[in-house]
Parts: sequence; structure tokens; C-alpha cells
Amino acid sequence: MGRLNQKVAIITGALGGQGQVAVARFVAEGARVLASDLAKKPHGEVAKLIAKRPADVAYVGGDVRDGKVLEKIVKAAVRVFGGVDVLFNNHGLMVGKPFLETTAEELDELLAVNLRAPFLLSQLVAREMVKRGGGSIIHNSSVGGIVGFPTMAAYGASKGGLAQLARSMATDLAAQGVRVNAICPGVVDTDMPRRYLKDVEDKAGAFKQMAAMHLMNRLAEPIEIVNVALFLASDEASYMTGAVIPVDGGLTAI
Repeated sequence: MGRLNQKVAIITGALGGQGQVAVARFVAEGARVLASDLAKKPHGEVAKLIAKRPADVAYVGGDVRDGKVLEKIVKAAVRVFGGVDVLFNNHGLMVGKPFLETTAEELDELLAVNLRAPFLLSQLVAREMVKRGGGSIIHNSSVGGIVGFPTMAAYGASKGGLAQLARSMATDLAAQGVRVNAICPGVVDTDMPRRYLKDVEDKAGAFKQMAAMHLMNRLAEPIEIVNVALFLASDEASYMTGAVIPVDGGLTAI
């Protein structure tokens, strides 16, 4: 039996490097997954899974900054799979800019994607979870929400807010059986850090510096983050709520 048998999960940011791994891993452990991302149609591993296992995976595309899209995601999960047991708020946006150069528009966009959307989607999902006697909500925060990095003030504020949201939601939802936790990854080997470094001339050197920030002297593989989300989604984590968990190769220990 899989660790997520009989559970229905919503995974946002499902078409990114970490998201595709999450969808595949959750399905392999018995979950039925409503995947969502910005693209209208799925691609990559998610598209393959839908073609192979249409009874277990469905997709809704759209911008999570749009409240109607959030409603569509939750309604689709309820309509197709009968409810929601797990929400993995895996989507995110990274902007790196010195504090004095960050625009109000950039701040607003980061807060809208990284904090407002998880807040509102979690509200919608939690109402459905209460009907089923509980569930697990997992926020994908960041070590940037725990410690300060140069040129990351707006990003860090959005991710720090997300970590605190997990704690606050946990206190509000414990009586309804809804657990809420946050994962704080270090730098993960996906397209996101590559986009962040797109204008850097010495990319190899920059990646080496990123790796050196971690005690393990390397970036995380997406599966190493997803495995923690899988644990939090499962009944194995039944006594965990309100936790903010660094999964960072020792970065926050330095």
C-alpha cells in the first residue's frame, strides 16, 4: 500500500522541476492529484501521467493571482476526485534585486504569488478539508524566509510571511483536524536558480558559490524536497503541525 492511498492532493507549480517530481511521487504513493500551473495545458511528466493514468491525475491551468483560478482548482478537485486531503502550495516566484532598487510593482508581484495566493487557496481548500474531518496543508517557503540574503529583501519577506502563515494557520485549524507546515528548502537544482542567474557572466562560478553556502557543498535535488512534502502529507506526520522545517543541506546551521 502507498503512503498516500485514498488521499486527494492539489499540487501547484506542478510543471516546474520540483512540481513534476512531486506529482509523480505523490501518484506513485497512491494519491490522486489535481495538478496546476500557469500554462493552459500540461507538459512533461505531468502530461505523460495524465495520458497514462487519467483516473489519478487531472490538470487545471491558470494564474494563481486570480481568485477565480483558485476557485476553479478546488472545484475541479472536488468534482473529479470527491474532495481534498492534501494541499502542496509548491508554486513560487523569485526576484533578486537590491533593496533600494526593488520597485513597488516587483514587491506586489512577489507578495501576490508567494503569499496572497497560498493564503487564499489554503482558505478554499481548508473549508473542503473540514468536511472530510481534516487534512494536511504544506507551504513551500525558503531558507530565504528564515535568514537574510543580499538582494533578496522582497523575496525573503514573501517567504518569511509564508512560514509565519503556516504557524498561524496551524493554530486556527488544529481543532478541525487540519495540519499546516512549511518546508524551507535551500537552493534546489531546478530552472529557478538558473533564471535567477541568467544575466551573470560566470554562471559556473556562481553555482559553485551557491553550493558552498550549504554544509553539504551542493544544491538539493528536487526529490529531496519532495520527500519531505510527502512525509508531511502522509499520516506518518500526524503529530506535526505549525512546523517550519529547513531542508537546506545545513545552510541555516552555519
